[in-house]
Amino acid sequence: MNPQTHPFGNCWQLKSLALFHGLAMVLLASWIFPGSHSLWLWMDEKIFFLLNGSLSSGESWQYFWAAMNVRISDVVPMLIILISLTFPILGIKQHQLHSAFIGFVLLIILMWPIREALYELAILLDLSGNSPSIQLQPAYLLSEIFPQLGTKDSSTHSFPGDHSAVLWTWSGFLVLMLRSRLALITVLISVLFMLPRLVAGAHWFTDNFVGGLAVALVTLSWAFHTPLLQKLTTLLCEYLTPFFYRLGKLIPGLNLLPFFRS
Repeated sequence: MNPQTHPFGNCWQLKSLALFHGLAMVLLASWIFPGSHSLWLWMDEKIFFLLNGSLSSGESWQYFWAAMNVRISDVVPMLIILISLTFPILGIKQHQLHSAFIGFVLLIILMWPIREALYELAILLDLSGNSPSIQLQPAYLLSEIFPQLGTKDSSTHSFPGDHSAVLWTWSGFLVLMLRSRLALITVLISVLFMLPRLVAGAHWFTDNFVGGLAVALVTLSWAFHTPLLQKLTTLLCEYLTPFFYRLGKLIPGLNLLPFFRS
C-alpha cells in the first residue's frame, strides 16, 4: 500500500502527543477546580438561557428544534460523516477512501473507552449531574410542547457529550489528515450539529466544548502522534480492500460509487 494512503502518523511524536494531552488536561482541570468551575457554570447558564430562550420565538421555531432532537435526526450527521469518508470530497483522494473509512472506524473504537473513562470520573467527582433543562428555570421543554415526537431534551448524566465527542473526533480526523482549509468546514458542521441538544437543554455547553473536546483531543493524539493506529489500519486495508472491490462487482450499480471502484 502506498504510504500516502495512510491517514495517521507513522512514528512517535512525543512533543505533539504531550501537547494534545496537555490541552485536554487544561480543559478538564479548568472544569474540575472549584474556582474556574464556577466560571464554566456561569457560562453554561448564560448560553442555556440564550439558546433555549430563543424557543419563545414561536411554534415553527420550536418545531424545528424539536424535530432536530428526535432520535431519527441523528441519522443526518451520520450520513454526512459517511459521505465525507466514502466519496473523494473535502480533499480525500479516491485511493485514500478505504484507509480513511477503516481508520475512522478504528478511531471511534479507540474513542469510546476514553469517553467512558471520563464519564465515570465525572460521576466519581460528583461533577456530572442533570442537564440544564432539569436544573434551570424557566425552561422550554420540547418533550412537553411536542409529546408526540419523542424529543430528547434531558439527561441525568450529561458529561461528557457523546455526540460531541464523535463530531469533534470526525472533524479533527479530517483536519489533521488533510491539513487543508476545506477540511475546516467540518469543524463548523460539527458545531452546528451540537446545537440541537444545547437548544433543547439536553446538554450543557461544557458537556460538548470541554468534555467532548477533551475526549477527541486524547483520541486524536494517539492516532496521529503514534504509529499504532496506522499499523492496524494498514493491516485491515490489506484484507478488506479486495473485499470492497469484489462487493462492487457482485452488486449491480455499486461499482459506480468511488469507494467500490477499483
